[in-house]
Amino acid sequence: MAAALVDNLILHYHDVVIRQSDLNTLAPGEWLNDTMLEFHMEFLERTFVPKDAHYLFLRPGIVQLITFAEGDVMNLVPALPKDMDGYEAIFIPVNDGDPAQANSGTHWSLLVYVRAVNSFYYYDTLRFNNLRNAEITCKRMQPLLRLDKSSQFIPATTPQQDNGSDCGVSVIAIIDYILHQLLKSREKSVVQYNKIMILDKKSLSTPKQVRDNVNGMIKRLQLRFPSNKVI
Repeated sequence: MAAALVDNLILHYHDVVIRQSDLNTLAPGEWLNDTMLEFHMEFLERTFVPKDAHYLFLRPGIVQLITFAEGDVMNLVPALPKDMDGYEAIFIPVNDGDPAQANSGTHWSLLVYVRAVNSFYYYDTLRFNNLRNAEITCKRMQPLLRLDKSSQFIPATTPQQDNGSDCGVSVIAIIDYILHQLLKSREKSVVQYNKIMILDKKSLSTPKQVRDNVNGMIKRLQLRFPSNKVI
């Protein structure tokens, strides 16, 4: 019985520890957990984003802290990434979980803040299910960004999921697409954000592709570091 309760270590990738229960959430029909979102963000930061691109990927736990911690949000600064007001873009995963109840979340969506236009773009694959939490997050983020004026909150048209389990992998697909668009835009003297922040459904990875790609990343990293699985 005890052996059945063991949650085997799969990979230790910098600040992210992936166990078998986390990996299981990549299976078809499973709801992606926060560890897998953190892993994907960590992987992008370390392998895909150029060092001179000032993009921040806020981890789900940090987003929950900013959104729901009581009192003045500026009191959280010591616990947050440094110099949040200096980033060109910030990727912010939003969950509908109740902070007073463990494991209560059932849906992921995404905010992307773009400093050049002082706007939060909101993407939700389930009919704006997380709109209220996203609006709270947006409001709570603004003092941390040290803005001279209030930012815009822009609900963006988003392809809708056809089940109750693909929200997390859809968020990964959207992160990948928006990141690609933003990186391409750095080569241009004039950027039309009202165009590049619009999702092109044909260019988004499918849920199956995301699940397969993240699984593949993990397997390749395991092969590179087979001894202790710590990177």
